[in-house]
Amino acid sequence: MWHALTNNPISIKELRSRMRGPRAFAVLTIYLLLATGLVVLIYASYNVNSTPTASSSREVGQAVFITMILVQGFLVIFMAPAFTAGAISGEKERQTYDLLRTTLLSPSAFILGKLISALSYIFLLLVSAIPLLSLSLMLGGVAISEVIISQLMLGTAAILYAMLGLYFSCTLRSTMSASVATYAVAFFLTIGTPLLAALFGSIAAGILFSASSVSSNSLAEAVLTYVGLILSTTNLPASLIISDVFLREQNTLWGYTYTVGGYSLWVFSPWYLNVLFHMLLTWFLFRRATRVVDKIATKQKGDWGLGTNDK
Repeated sequence: MWHALTNNPISIKELRSRMRGPRAFAVLTIYLLLATGLVVLIYASYNVNSTPTASSSREVGQAVFITMILVQGFLVIFMAPAFTAGAISGEKERQTYDLLRTTLLSPSAFILGKLISALSYIFLLLVSAIPLLSLSLMLGGVAISEVIISQLMLGTAAILYAMLGLYFSCTLRSTMSASVATYAVAFFLTIGTPLLAALFGSIAAGILFSASSVSSNSLAEAVLTYVGLILSTTNLPASLIISDVFLREQNTLWGYTYTVGGYSLWVFSPWYLNVLFHMLLTWFLFRRATRVVDKIATKQKGDWGLGTNDK
């Protein structure tokens, strides 16, 4: 399995072509310069406005951590699809797709090669920012578990959004339409789900809290709590924020017991369900993309008269 991943000719070819040009290093340099500039501005603003103390140092560490997570989240949500939205549709537009599919690679190996080549550079950008993120550990106010969990969530989200772009790239004809569809779904997962959750919560609260009994109100609060947590697992920013709040205020990685109206509720931290959601959706999109590529190859063989017996 590992040999197949590391010796995929598609990923090797695209990684070599990407890293041999100046564009990859220019993007990496600009990304690190912008991130470094933000960290320097945060550190300078705290030192100018207050006398350096232990508490102010922790505040700076927390501010650096939040800023770097926002920068990495922006990278994952908006840049990961950009590397894959034209990975296959671009081959079709350049009329090189049929040539690639004449190789002995299976559809799954073909999709995996495209995915690995994009993810390798995305993970390079994420890893390159870890030294800046580690400054928050030196300044204080941030635990190592927060850093590990945030990077795990961002890593699985990067795989999902890259696979999302690859899926639309193989199902749609043009790179433009694939990019539009990919960013529409990414925008919905990032912004649309919180809006729908807020709308659902306001409607459900009006219905559930219409009863005047304490037990009914407690049950309604419990239902809304669970529904809100379940919906937050589908949203990367919400999962990052809620998981960090649980870790800071409740000192728990997995969840805690919450009592409301005599009911004892297990309130789970959404980060591990968010990771599971990302991996399951990635697997589903990968299977769908593999079937699309296989269907196209089968159709082309039929058009060329291959694989059929003469009667």
